[in-house]
Amino acid sequence: MSNFPALPITAARLLTPRECEVASYLATGRPNKVVAIELGISLRTAEAHRARIFRKLGVRNTVELACSLCRHGGCSR
Repeated sequence: MSNFPALPITAARLLTPRECEVASYLATGRPNKVVAIELGISLRTAEAHRARIFRKLGVRNTVELACSLCRHGGCSR
């Protein structure tokens, strides 16, 4: 048993930097197409990031994503 307290699990520890970037766009209500255009990636890549973010954070929609980011302290490292 360790004497150190457990580190809080933050979204930044669960997500890659790019996933954090995509998550911040999604949490503000931007659709995949807008995320893709603003980040200069394909729509399919934006959709793949979204799917991985949802799976890692255990959310089913963008409202849950926004709540999860608040709960996990956002994506600040």
